[in-house]
Amino acid sequence: MTLLDEFLATPVANNTATKVLKDNYSQLVAHGNLSSYSIQGVLHACPRKYQIKKLQAATGTSERIQNVTFAFGHAVGAGVAVYDETFDLNQAIWAAFLAWDIDLLAIETKRDKPTGKDFANVVLALELYEQFVQNETNLADYEMVKIEGCIAIDFEDGHYYVGHIDELLQHRETGQFLVKENKTTGLRTVHAALYSNSDQALSYAIVVDMLGGASYEVLYTIYSSSAQAWIQHSFVKSTLRKASWIQDQLLQHQQLDSYKELNFFPMRGSSCYDFMKPCEYYGTCELDPSTVFGAKFSELPAITSLADIEAIEAVDYKTTLSAIVARQKEKL
Repeated sequence: MTLLDEFLATPVANNTATKVLKDNYSQLVAHGNLSSYSIQGVLHACPRKYQIKKLQAATGTSERIQNVTFAFGHAVGAGVAVYDETFDLNQAIWAAFLAWDIDLLAIETKRDKPTGKDFANVVLALELYEQFVQNETNLADYEMVKIEGCIAIDFEDGHYYVGHIDELLQHRETGQFLVKENKTTGLRTVHAALYSNSDQALSYAIVVDMLGGASYEVLYTIYSSSAQAWIQHSFVKSTLRKASWIQDQLLQHQQLDSYKELNFFPMRGSSCYDFMKPCEYYGTCELDPSTVFGAKFSELPAITSLADIEAIEAVDYKTTLSAIVARQKEKL
């Protein structure tokens, strides 16, 4: 009861656990000219699926996915972020409890056998994480800069980008920045190739750049629910990788503009069966989405300034392409 009393006595705005909650994603997705890492992943997999998801968000027909897999990942991620800031296991478990948004006793099973994903195993994961941090990492040498930091970028070509950093930390002595991503998986082993070239961590270079850093390290801490163990992979990101990410974004914008102008978003058959099941739109995606949703992609609402994004979500770091280029020139 002491922990509960302390939490309830803390103003919501100051409570660490509340910083890991994200509720505005669907509102952001509804805008035709706004991208994020996750929605770009959909675009890469299948442009038609991207078109449908955008139209669903804009027309209010998307359904929030609530299942044990998602709840488990969110809860573990929330708990880990709070532990990294407080080094307090009780606070971490409380944060995980707040992030668990389905029946507390729900259990995931496959072939009538538990998969190791339920709230009891969230607590186990956090207990193991405490041991993992103490015995296998140097995270005690870092201090937290931001949990769930939101970055917004105006590319000044009619397109905007929003990203969320799980954790941004800074070494207490060297000042080196560390971007930390917290993941969960059912795999017993996790190869570095799963994360080493991920675009997700490259966008965070913009934040590091704004804070005066140059190269930075990205640390992935991954919990295997099947092995009940934590795995880590770290990668150093250079200025060149940041420049490559920006160029890739601009090329994607040109591609999206072409899709929008033609009102044609092609299907990718290789994505019709993914994650061991058919795509949720399989069998219906051949229908004209403009007819199904009563609107064309070109008619979706558009972000017109960074202020539009701030009206939907609290933005911690905002910048423009011109400012990014100017900072780079100063460093040269």
